[in-house]
Amino acid sequence: MDRPSLGMRASEAFGGWCLRRLASTIIVEGLENIPQSGSAILASNHISWVDPVFLACWLTPATGRPITWMGKSEAMRWPIVGTFLRVNGVFGVKRGQADLEAFRLAEAALRSGGLLGIYPEGTRSKNGRINRFHDGAGLLAIRSGAPLIPVAVSGTERLWAPGAILPRRVRSIKLVIGKPLQLSAKPGERLTPVVVTARLHEAVNALLPDSYRA
Repeated sequence: MDRPSLGMRASEAFGGWCLRRLASTIIVEGLENIPQSGSAILASNHISWVDPVFLACWLTPATGRPITWMGKSEAMRWPIVGTFLRVNGVFGVKRGQADLEAFRLAEAALRSGGLLGIYPEGTRSKNGRINRFHDGAGLLAIRSGAPLIPVAVSGTERLWAPGAILPRRVRSIKLVIGKPLQLSAKPGERLTPVVVTARLHEAVNALLPDSYRA
């Protein structure tokens, strides 16, 4: 099993140091639901650009496993930020279209037994409440057979609000990892990406505080 690179460990240690100084309390629950080996898809709601930093800075050190992330292609071209993202295993996805190359990269990460992080909403929620999910996560789960793990994050939208130039201190941020979904068809049901995505949305929604739910 691959280990996180030195650059990944260093950047995530720095990110974790920053988050500990911005949030008085950091709550992380359900780490035991991430497998110690083999492929898995971590699918989270998305409320702030800080979310990938939060997830990576806690999940990679806690599991000892590198995570490949699907991120928006525009961010990969940003000075400094783009370099940080690439060091931390992010590859770009062209939003608003079927990006076959990104899908192939995601499948390759899963075939190699890795962890893949994805934001099924495709963009950040403008009001903090979970939005509809695109079907890509469901399709990846069906094609790869990898466990689909729901993840819920809350509080990060207050730490760095949309449009804000700088972050601000907050009382708490929270990350909850749910149990892997059982991808088996119910009687009379055909297991399609739409069906799997609906189950995933319901699972993430259930992990969120009431004010973040659909």
